[in-house]
Amino acid sequence: MKTYPKLFVTALFTMILAFGCSEDKEEMPDPNFINATITVNNVATSAYVFTAIEGAGASASLNMENTALTLKIGSRYAINNEAGRPHPFLIMGIGNTTLLAQNDVVGTFESNPAVNFVATDSTMIFTLTSEMATQIAPYMCGRHAAMTGNINAVD
Repeated sequence: MKTYPKLFVTALFTMILAFGCSEDKEEMPDPNFINATITVNNVATSAYVFTAIEGAGASASLNMENTALTLKIGSRYAINNEAGRPHPFLIMGIGNTTLLAQNDVVGTFESNPAVNFVATDSTMIFTLTSEMATQIAPYMCGRHAAMTGNINAVD
């Protein structure tokens, strides 16, 4: 069995640590960073209205009933639902599936780690991934079918 001087082994080990074992890990975005905060309220049981949008990556006509909402893929959003528990905000998918829900319904993307979904009675927070964007359809109220509008996902 061949033996090597202690200094050589120490130098070799140091080089392996410094050069050979480094990993080029993609840095994960900060899950607490929000690109845009969208505030929504209701008009009785007939419509949602977006009352404010702060930040980048989201747009909608404000104070218009059931207007389209445009979201940028890869951005993280907080939707503040001032209509509250009686009007849970849902993001629907193709074929009337639920992707994300602010009520007891479990959406298909709620457990996706890249979406990093968080919901309370008044807020839902999520990242719009490209996978989710391919399936996204309208938003709607979980209790009132008339409260609905399109979501457009853009690059």
